[in-house]
Amino acid sequence: MTRLQNKTIILAGVGKGMGRAMALLFAQEGAQVALLARKPDIIEPTAAVIKSNGGSALAIQTDLTDKDQVGSAIEQAVSYFGKLDAYCALAGGFYKHMKDQDVIEPEFFEMVLRNHIQSVFWGTRLATPHLKVNGGGAILTIAAAYKTLRESNIAYSTAKNGVIGFSRTLARELHPHNIRVNCICPGLIRQPMDADATDTPQQTLDRLGQPEDIAHAALYFVSNESAWVTGQTLDIDGGDGVYGGVDWDMR
Repeated sequence: MTRLQNKTIILAGVGKGMGRAMALLFAQEGAQVALLARKPDIIEPTAAVIKSNGGSALAIQTDLTDKDQVGSAIEQAVSYFGKLDAYCALAGGFYKHMKDQDVIEPEFFEMVLRNHIQSVFWGTRLATPHLKVNGGGAILTIAAAYKTLRESNIAYSTAKNGVIGFSRTLARELHPHNIRVNCICPGLIRQPMDADATDTPQQTLDRLGQPEDIAHAALYFVSNESAWVTGQTLDIDGGDGVYGGVDWDMR
């Protein structure tokens, strides 16, 4: 039996890389997946691939910073599939260090926080009642590993550190409801996910990260295998946080 058989999972903030890899892998493992993002030209082709491979997928255009749109999308997904087992908050972007703190625009700072923090707040808040009805489930958030935070702009670093703190506190609050909350912190991953299936990542540390690296970790966190795991943050960075590796500049 596949690892996510009969599970319904919402992936919110699906892009061309990690989000697409997760969606494909989750579907390969038997999950019904709802894909949420602002751009339909990203999520609709991914949903089409899943369906062509015999899976079940629903693409819903959604601005994840808009409470009403998020609520409507979650209700639509639950109505379509009948339940909710896991919610993945994946919104990202805006990490390049183009300007220092003393010249960065306040509007940019606020936009990044909305995209990373507000989207996680509304998504998890509106998904939680459905997870409670289901008797429990999983919430997965995406932050960033140490080296990514160090080299990014101050708005991105602030937001992703906020996601880590948010996830830990939410894990404590939702513990009595059998809802697990965990956070993945990726290293540098720039490649899009062009393939129509998610395979095992390359078996070497001496490389840049691949979307598959994150997808397989996410699979563990939304599966029953992590039934006794909550409040955790997992760095997936090829050892950059402890080894250093090759320096890279985000400017």
